[in-house]
Amino acid sequence: MYIRFAKSKYNKEEFVYLVESYRDEKKKPKQRVIQSLGTVSDLTKDNPNAIAELKAWAKDLSNRQQEERYVSLLVDMNESMTNEQIPINYGYVFLEAIYNELHISEFMNNYQAKTNVSYSIDDILKLLVFSRSLNPASKKRTYEQKGNYFFELPDFSLDDVYRSLTHLSTMKDELTLHIHNRIQETKGRDCSLIFYDVTNYYFESESLKGLRQKGVSKENRETGIVQMGLFIDREGIPITYELFPGNTNDLATMKPILEKIKKEYNLGKITIVADKGNNSGENLAYIDNEEDLYIISQRIRARGTELANIVLDQEDYEWNSDNTFKSKTVERERLVKRPDGSTYSITEHLLCFWSKNEESYQRNKRGFLDEKIEKFINNPSLLNASNSFGVKKYFKKMMIDKITGEVLKTKPTYVFNQEKYERDLALDGYYCIVTNDLSLEPLDIIHHYHQLSKIEESFKVTKTDLEGRPIYVWTDEHIKGHFLTCYLALTLYRLLQLKLDKAYPIHQLKEALNSANIMKLNKDIYLLQSTTSLFNQIRETYRLDLGYKTMKVEKIRRELAKAIK
Repeated sequence: MYIRFAKSKYNKEEFVYLVESYRDEKKKPKQRVIQSLGTVSDLTKDNPNAIAELKAWAKDLSNRQQEERYVSLLVDMNESMTNEQIPINYGYVFLEAIYNELHISEFMNNYQAKTNVSYSIDDILKLLVFSRSLNPASKKRTYEQKGNYFFELPDFSLDDVYRSLTHLSTMKDELTLHIHNRIQETKGRDCSLIFYDVTNYYFESESLKGLRQKGVSKENRETGIVQMGLFIDREGIPITYELFPGNTNDLATMKPILEKIKKEYNLGKITIVADKGNNSGENLAYIDNEEDLYIISQRIRARGTELANIVLDQEDYEWNSDNTFKSKTVERERLVKRPDGSTYSITEHLLCFWSKNEESYQRNKRGFLDEKIEKFINNPSLLNASNSFGVKKYFKKMMIDKITGEVLKTKPTYVFNQEKYERDLALDGYYCIVTNDLSLEPLDIIHHYHQLSKIEESFKVTKTDLEGRPIYVWTDEHIKGHFLTCYLALTLYRLLQLKLDKAYPIHQLKEALNSANIMKLNKDIYLLQSTTSLFNQIRETYRLDLGYKTMKVEKIRRELAKAIK
């Protein structure tokens, strides 16, 4: 290390820096600033010898660094492998850095001060969140593997881990609001455009109680499920979420969460983007009455002939240059019947689109259905609930005589509904989006709606990378605590992505952080295992000097402390 001087571009001030030389991944020599020490004039104002003293200090630091670089190591060739020589992960430190930026420990300590709990809920939360992020497992397995990370945990039991889930359930609303406020303070969060969707997670157990209820499983599971509604911002960062019993209709999930965030989150005027599964008159009336905006897809086939006729009416459609896309906008009044019997009117734009790619996709799917339809037309008696998915809607159940066509009061038969089939065929390639933002252009609306894929990807992350399901806890409090750890893990990863300019998907970040392991050689020295190039990039982003094969434990701790300060 040495002292370097640099003059300001804007004035004649000369700045003083502590600088370190190092080699990058390609072994090229480079320099990096370790610390800015101030200006020459300020440093020498009260101490004329300040610069000389700083140079001596830098030289001493460099000498001590050299001393740490070379040590003697005695190896006992007869020593057996011990638990202390298993790989220990330190990649979690970059998640902990964001955890600290969000002041989660401060929140947890303030919460704990109001309880008589003797164990550290914050330390247990860190273990659960970092383990969920890197090596998802059951709570029991996570507890058993708590020594696999390079952080010291106070003594607590497995029962304490389960007890902490109840506390996490209690604090969930306050903690998620705290995190939202911290993100707003530190990142300047933009919540003018937010996205909503619902998914569900399944249990291994077939018992049903509380949140565990049978419903329409996204993964066709026969066991109980729990519903999750999630809001995210335009960066893909979670805002808040809510859990609902598994038998809750998707349509009934949006309004309760919206009411909460409108009351507590101080978001101002918002535009909510959602898919057709959340398109109900009551939801849209609530949004419009709050003077907010919505962009939400609209079912066509399930809305009767009136909407289908509007869509298929070719008047006013505008084509693109190569005739692969067309759109039109229809202004209309939507009348919504409220639960109290009143009627609410919304002026909205119905955007109708047709895409050649979408038509090709739907026709390919229809080809498979056509084979099934042909089979059932020739032999309607084969039609039943187990084999008619996707085609039963095209068959009318009637009591008729096959020969005379006379309606009978005996055994029913199925008759192919040619008119309904042809109407659906004509609608292939069309889709609709409704909005009460009358100022938006069609392409802007499509652009906003397509960003809904961010929330779909978030659900995929929680189910695959974070292994949020199947769920192995059973009480409602423990289920809620479990999902809070999943939510926090997703939030930390999203913020890490943002720090890296969103250049890498979460599964690559997870692989990179998992590659950062050390193994104890003796009480003072650790062997650092090879890491991925992405991890090395993250390490450079945080300016951590960990690119060595072996290091003293004090040096490792000092470097990691730079990230989590």
